[in-house]
Amino acid sequence: MMRAGNLDRVIVIEAPTVTFDEYRTPVTSWEPVVTLRAQLITRSIDDRQGQHAVSDSTATFRTYFYPGITLEHRAVFEGQAFKITAIRELGRRAGLDLTCERVGP
Repeated sequence: MMRAGNLDRVIVIEAPTVTFDEYRTPVTSWEPVVTLRAQLITRSIDDRQGQHAVSDSTATFRTYFYPGITLEHRAVFEGQAFKITAIRELGRRAGLDLTCERVGP
């Protein structure tokens, strides 16, 4: 069961929209769909050294159920964009666990 007091973070779910510039080249932009209160369940940062230094950041957010969220959407948390990689429904439309990976540098 989710408790409202645990939802101490805010995430914005965004959907991609494609427009065309003056040269008819498709340009993807992101439009906000909904702002949700969320609980940060896990957050991990992995710095790997190899040929290139890579920093991966993953996070799992628990929030109330919102219909229509898909893997095409992304979550924005503390100014950083996260690609949604897994969605798990909690109960019967009671909540969602969103597993995400950070996008960009």
